[in-house]
Amino acid sequence: MTINVLIVGASRGIGAELAKQFAAVPKYNVIAAVRTLPTDTNADISSNYGRIQLDQTSPESVAAAAKHVDSVDILILNAAIGGEEYMATTSDERLLEYLASNVVGPHRVIREFLPALRKASGSLARQVEAHPGFAGPYSVSKAAGNMLVVQYQNELRGEGICVAALHPGWVATDMGNSAGDGGMPVAQSVEGLKKVILGLKLESDVKYLNYDGTPIPW
Repeated sequence: MTINVLIVGASRGIGAELAKQFAAVPKYNVIAAVRTLPTDTNADISSNYGRIQLDQTSPESVAAAAKHVDSVDILILNAAIGGEEYMATTSDERLLEYLASNVVGPHRVIREFLPALRKASGSLARQVEAHPGFAGPYSVSKAAGNMLVVQYQNELRGEGICVAALHPGWVATDMGNSAGDGGMPVAQSVEGLKKVILGLKLESDVKYLNYDGTPIPW
């Protein structure tokens, strides 16, 4: 049975590696959602891997992408903005930019792809949440993103849709490296995330899990 995996924010880093590792298993049909489609039409990893254009900050872009996807078994929300900034110097406009990308964006994607999630038997939605290690508006937006996960899980549990928050750990991506050296290889984090994603079951409580499967306090 083919399992459709939609990964939002799959152009680089954790998202790209998730797409690569899922596509390495033939039973997974991987849909990599990226803000800008590559000009190289030979860039696809394998026959069970494809790309669609999706900018989660654009209602029109998300709605258009949803029309091209009929069924989703696993939805992974990985796109976000982040950096080391401080609340005392953050403008209203900058805070709204964080919230638009990291809270409203995932909400928009889940809402628009709900018909595809509902069509898939035992469908799963995931939000990859970086632990609030950065200061300021990034942490504010991620805390709100975690509550978004809680509310969607409360509303969708009865339909058999599981929504969970996942922490990839400190990873040597562009964002992770901006916090200093010492991040783990991307492939190591993703191997753990993939195992956690595939092992999750629908339960009464909402899960916030580290890449190694250990629970993180809300």
